[in-house]
Amino acid sequence: MTRLALSFALSVLCLSSHARAESAKPAAPDEKSAKPPQAAPAAPELTLHDSVTAALSAIFERAQQDSGKKPHLVAFGEYHQTKGKTQIKSALKRFAEELWPTVQPGSSDLILETFVTEGNCGKEEKKVVKDVEKTTKRPETTENELVTLIKQAKAQGIQPHILQVSCKDYQSVLDEKAQVDYVKMLKLIGDLLQKRMTEVRLRRQKAGIDKMVMVYGGALHNDLYPQKELADFAFGQSLTEAFPGEYLEVDLYVPEFIESDKTVRAQPWFPLYKKAQKPGQPVVVRRGPGSFILLFAQSGSNQK
Repeated sequence: MTRLALSFALSVLCLSSHARAESAKPAAPDEKSAKPPQAAPAAPELTLHDSVTAALSAIFERAQQDSGKKPHLVAFGEYHQTKGKTQIKSALKRFAEELWPTVQPGSSDLILETFVTEGNCGKEEKKVVKDVEKTTKRPETTENELVTLIKQAKAQGIQPHILQVSCKDYQSVLDEKAQVDYVKMLKLIGDLLQKRMTEVRLRRQKAGIDKMVMVYGGALHNDLYPQKELADFAFGQSLTEAFPGEYLEVDLYVPEFIESDKTVRAQPWFPLYKKAQKPGQPVVVRRGPGSFILLFAQSGSNQK
């Protein structure tokens, strides 16, 4: 893939999990085949740390303690930055700059929740790309940060991967009025991510490579304890069953991005977080085995 192709064709399709969750109305799953989502333990655990690297290291250590294995499938999910918050460093940029030194040495691959538009699928492709770009309201800087991360990974010996979307896939997410159906879109992206993670992990296992396969996307598809109505979009439980003890969910939250989200504020860990947080110290929330949130330290001017 050339630099030109990346610069002009990379379309960010990391849908905001919270905005999409509020608007999506999934069809009822097949009662015979659907499995109820695994419930998270009732009491979340919170710990404060002196740095984000210390926080992430603590997550890896606790995950290995819980499962008895080193994590080999690590799914990072961000709460997305929007255009009104561009003055605040995004979770993606923080991952590339602050967390990268911790994950890079032990990783072999990085799968990104994005894809290149090829321009070969006619009006369906154009419709999907245009509508998603308008709906997601991602800042223009997001594309640049993704390109930078891809180059950074490749330069440091980590194989980057993006999703491959076929013409049939584009057609599948349009409704009868040729509008993008975001329920179908969420399902498609989740399925493509799970497929790519499985393929890459199996390939590395066969080659005897004992390193992590990472994915970076939105904080929805990676859920290990999803809400019942969103379980069909999440791959956490499926990958845990396929690779016992190897899967780890790490959500990355920038406090300024979540502070006005009613869905987040209603979570059982949130009041505990507000009580525990201190200036300059990131917080780790353990929802349950294999599921964590890393909340970056809030800037002093916004600390409440």
